[in-house]
Amino acid sequence: MKKKLTIQEVFTLALRNHKNNNFKTAANLYMEVLKTKPNHIDAVNKLTALLGNTKIDLLMQIDRGTAKRLLLFLFRRNDIDHKDIFLITRFLLLKEENHSYDQIKKIVISDSLLLENQIIKNLIDEELFQLMLQKSLITDFFLEKILIKIRYEILFALVNKNQKILSNYFNFIISLAEQCFLNEYIYFQQPKEIDYILQLKNLIINKEKINEMEIIVLSCYVPLYSLKNIISKLSNYKSENVLFNNLINMQIKEPLKEKKLVNSIKSLGEISDAVSKKVRDQYEKHPYPRWRYFYSNTPANFLTIINALVRPNKIEINNKFDNPNVLIAGCGTGKQILVANNYLNANILAVDLSLTSLAYAKRKIEELNLKNIEFLHADILQLKNLNKKFDIIECAGVLHHMRDPLEGLKALLELLDPHGLLRLGLYSELARQDIIEVREFIKKKKYMNTINDIRKCRKAIIENKENRLLKKVLYRKDFYSTSAARDLMFHIQEHRFTLKQISKISKNFNLEFLGFVGQSLKNKFSIIFPNDKNNASLDNWNQFEKKNPDAFIGMYDFLVRKIK
Repeated sequence: MKKKLTIQEVFTLALRNHKNNNFKTAANLYMEVLKTKPNHIDAVNKLTALLGNTKIDLLMQIDRGTAKRLLLFLFRRNDIDHKDIFLITRFLLLKEENHSYDQIKKIVISDSLLLENQIIKNLIDEELFQLMLQKSLITDFFLEKILIKIRYEILFALVNKNQKILSNYFNFIISLAEQCFLNEYIYFQQPKEIDYILQLKNLIINKEKINEMEIIVLSCYVPLYSLKNIISKLSNYKSENVLFNNLINMQIKEPLKEKKLVNSIKSLGEISDAVSKKVRDQYEKHPYPRWRYFYSNTPANFLTIINALVRPNKIEINNKFDNPNVLIAGCGTGKQILVANNYLNANILAVDLSLTSLAYAKRKIEELNLKNIEFLHADILQLKNLNKKFDIIECAGVLHHMRDPLEGLKALLELLDPHGLLRLGLYSELARQDIIEVREFIKKKKYMNTINDIRKCRKAIIENKENRLLKKVLYRKDFYSTSAARDLMFHIQEHRFTLKQISKISKNFNLEFLGFVGQSLKNKFSIIFPNDKNNASLDNWNQFEKKNPDAFIGMYDFLVRKIK
């Protein structure tokens, strides 16, 4: 009689099949684990990675029906980052068995009403589509076009007193409202829509009774927390519809909680640097990024995680790191804190220029009931006053927005324990050629750093048919929300680096380069430079980037330490 495998044995078998690109078998084995143990964190995360990181043509090993069930399983959870499975979800939804992407495209560019088309009706009625709107930022200009057109039709129907037509779409409209809140109302609005919104706003304010349909349509255009008269009506309102209550929580209760939390955050004093002040003001208005859910993980020893990050390099340190002191220098809205919280028994200090961002981060951390994190409002340049040393300092996407990035680096190194490690994220000059082009375009067209001009700028880029470099920005996720688009294209301060500059900086500051983060990138590097066993030669990486200019499309993400 064949012995039944344990859960751990099934999981190990899934990992082996995953590694060998047997995706269908791996997916089935992950689900076998999760049927018995639904909260097996590692199985959830590996299944998400399988669906999110694998090329679509290879994922087609899994039949469409099974893939859809797996995605629904993941989207119904609140312990992953749903944007990581957005692309495969979009692919499945737009290429259903009963329709094709081309069919939908013809419908969208026609003059017909989308809400009267059966294919569109089927799409927006899909639970998977609605969950995607609620939990993942839509980072696709074609889907954006569909949603903009549907939103207009919904508003038009409501203002023209056709609420009966909309009643069948109630849950979809709430999902759309949550998506619009996530993207911070970045979708372009026609002048007629702006007039209709004003009419709708006045109608709701002057009505004593709450009309839920009117509320949800309005919340597709403006955040409810920004409307004082409406806040007072809805703060204690309880609907029979769970999704409506979720919307009120998302658009009113959570932002109000953040406003209260601002007063609970300690400060190191007034921020005096002129550029730091301008950068702070940008993030006060639009904390970046807005997010809902993130991964749960099983914490592991600090050095084990670090060695996994810099593999194939290996760091030898005579320190057990049982209780690592961690500094997140520029924590933003808190996602990076959750990544650092994977260090077992870590004590984390999260610092940021923006109180609004810190309040957002603190709300998310409190929701997860994490107790080992302290928040501090400060500029990196003020941190020398801490009189404290750290085992690791993480500073991603921050130094390149400072007046003098090297002054910021010097301040961080003064806080680093002699055995400590520094993880940095810096913009690549080569990988941001499209952003340089966009910034020139913005300058030429005289777009201002306002929500209306950001919308106009995006519309112009989407409609541009000539400039291929300009259009490249459409494939960056940060193009699809207001705070991220502002950060990406309109930032008041941006420095970019080359690997030669990073090599020179490392030498000048007496730093050892330990390696880049990102295993798939290093696998490609190793094929070209097989003799660079540790993947740690910046000269080799410089040659690699010249041949692969998009290799560091996000940032250079790497670790260094002081040379003793």
